[in-house]
Amino acid sequence: MVKFLESITNQFPELRDTSLVDVADRNRFDTLMSYINAEYLNFDKVKRTDLYRLSMMIEEHAQRAYAPLVATFETEHLYKYVENRYLEMLKNIPKAWIIGGFDNPFFAPQTPPDKAEILTCAGTTLQDMWIVISKHNDYLFALVAQDIGGVEKGDWFKGFFTSKTEVVQKVIDEMNHLMMTDIDFFNIQLKEIST
Repeated sequence: MVKFLESITNQFPELRDTSLVDVADRNRFDTLMSYINAEYLNFDKVKRTDLYRLSMMIEEHAQRAYAPLVATFETEHLYKYVENRYLEMLKNIPKAWIIGGFDNPFFAPQTPPDKAEILTCAGTTLQDMWIVISKHNDYLFALVAQDIGGVEKGDWFKGFFTSKTEVVQKVIDEMNHLMMTDIDFFNIQLKEIST
């Protein structure tokens, strides 16, 4: 079975083959705009703690810009760890898709159904992915990272950050295909107004 990350990067070989970058370099990447302006950054063997900062920058942007958000979590435990923060965040964004390896039938996140869709990716190639996507004006940007293990699962990640909308759209299309859902960043406001 082709891993999720590989299924995306195989469609963009010119990007896949770009040099690796230290995405945790705070001198080079001091703001979210410094990541966005780079357009595409490959990384490998990055620790979870090093990706938290970038992930939180994307989440904070979604709140400031009142933009939609996609966030994936490998396990229920990882989502439960941030659930209270997400409940607060949902007050300031129009829509969120919270996706994870939620395989416990008694797992019931407290997220408001009008603001968030909770989707399971258990048993799919998304289950070992950490993806955070948001929107700025008319383009999308995303952190797309695959858990590659280490001493323990969750120690190291490889993947990319991109502000190339066509790449992010492929990520969303593949997510929609795997989970048979409809994540759509560009019609979210139209849906909100029409209801």
